[in-house]
Amino acid sequence: MIFEMYLHKIEHFTNARAEIDSFGKYFYVQDEPDLFSVCFKKEKGKPAELSRWQTCFPKIMFHRSLKKLGLSEDGMYAFEVFLSRLGYLFQIDNRQRIDKDIFILFYIYQLVSLKNSKEDYAIKAKNYFLRFLCFEMGMDYDSYNLLCITNDGLCINTIQHDNVSVLSLLEQFYLQLGKKKDLEDTQSIKHYQSSVLSFLFIEDKENNHLLFNDTNCYLSDPNTFMYTYKKSKKVIYKALEQCFDKYQSTKNLLISNFILMNYSYYIVRDNLEDLKALRKNVSQDVFEKIISAIVYRGFFVDEAKILKLIDEYNVKPEREGYMLFNLIYSI
Repeated sequence: MIFEMYLHKIEHFTNARAEIDSFGKYFYVQDEPDLFSVCFKKEKGKPAELSRWQTCFPKIMFHRSLKKLGLSEDGMYAFEVFLSRLGYLFQIDNRQRIDKDIFILFYIYQLVSLKNSKEDYAIKAKNYFLRFLCFEMGMDYDSYNLLCITNDGLCINTIQHDNVSVLSLLEQFYLQLGKKKDLEDTQSIKHYQSSVLSFLFIEDKENNHLLFNDTNCYLSDPNTFMYTYKKSKKVIYKALEQCFDKYQSTKNLLISNFILMNYSYYIVRDNLEDLKALRKNVSQDVFEKIISAIVYRGFFVDEAKILKLIDEYNVKPEREGYMLFNLIYSI
């Protein structure tokens, strides 16, 4: 269900007139024109936003159950806020198309794709992208700095017990809550939260891959991207060149963004010298477009180091022409 909600979010990002769907007991309510929040229907019949899950419980009961988790004040706040942000994760915002949207889509796909990988690059990347996802969802540094990904999934770092699984804390919280009244409401909230946590952080055998009608779609997956790069860099360079095809559809553009961001993080970030190899395999015009997109994005790389390196190629990065952020309106 959660992967379908992710695809639904993508559909609305790339299709301004897509239909709003529902997913079992979860559906969308329009808060304001073209802004749709993920909700469930309470036993009393009213919709409740999952981003405001705390309001579904009496304040005293909620905070008493929270304190029984044995977390610090900062830990309790991080736990509460992160679960609230999960409600925002699949929100549909058709008012605009901005870089924040594509970052969130990219970070989600990274976490889902990497969670089953034991490669060194994957272990490092998962925590890196977790922090950036939290940042884009509006969490403060002190809160998301307590979060990390281990073999137990998403954890909160505590002084007394080191890293504690958020899923186990979730189980403990609802057990402590012991709310028999409106039990179905509690179960709806818990099911959504635990499903999203499992989708993002718990190893499984699910085949959650993007399968768009795009010959380069497979390179949006970080594991496949890295495997292909090690096997044949020229395949990656050709795909980078195709990222700037002016006849791309909006879904093509989404994949192009993912490929560029994969290249920026997994290759250029730690190996600027690869840009020299790239230059030998693409035209000057395409090279300038790739550099411009990376520099404009400021994505994972040291802009000053890139600019110093490309001086020898006489490249002058442009901002407006190669944004690749606002998918529908920039190209």
